[in-house]
Amino acid sequence: MPLLFLLVFAGNWPVRACSLAIHDWKLVFFVKIPISAPVFPLAEVNFLNANFKKPPVDSIYWLSGHNWVSHFFSGFVKALPSWPSKLNWSLVDRSSSVLKMGQDFLARGQKPLILGSDRNFLKIAFFSDANSDFNCHQVVIMQNSRIRGVYVDQEKPWAQELNGMSWVSLIFFQLPYPARVLSLSVFPHNYTRISLFEDHDYVESLLAQKLLRRRPDLEIDPFVFDFPELPD
Repeated sequence: MPLLFLLVFAGNWPVRACSLAIHDWKLVFFVKIPISAPVFPLAEVNFLNANFKKPPVDSIYWLSGHNWVSHFFSGFVKALPSWPSKLNWSLVDRSSSVLKMGQDFLARGQKPLILGSDRNFLKIAFFSDANSDFNCHQVVIMQNSRIRGVYVDQEKPWAQELNGMSWVSLIFFQLPYPARVLSLSVFPHNYTRISLFEDHDYVESLLAQKLLRRRPDLEIDPFVFDFPELPD
């Protein structure tokens, strides 16, 4: 729950990455879990933002294998600062295809915006940093889906498909206590990845004690969110 509230206000915060230290991440643990529906539709909201400058309709029909988890978290979509979050989201079980549902609406003279999310997976990865003698760690939770969108309009019809991705990354030193968290970042938000939290004083302290390796000044990039590509 705290992550959702952080995300709401993140647009007003300075975007700074954990770029003071240079990491050599080694994959320690990885698991890929099929899920019936996305836990939270960050990629879907980003998908709509990228294709429409303003809402063409006042409601969205979201087809997927919905369960209590997706129903619960979809209630927080309205807290996001973007136009898709201001519309009414109707969750529909995927008993019909996106195109078939669009055809049915068109036959009734309606012009809805329909989203479909399938082939949904959660990827959970645990990394350790060789540059810190494996004392610094990163947990990545990534969500992958195939997203299909259809806007049923005879004058300006629209349909598109893409592979959606969203993720959360937590970097901490030794143990995931709040006082030892270095950074928390998320993707996507307003088309990009952002840092929700960073403890630069703590990072500087670890660098001064040589518990982390300092990144050369010329290589510091305030927009770096680095973790290795996850396995398929």
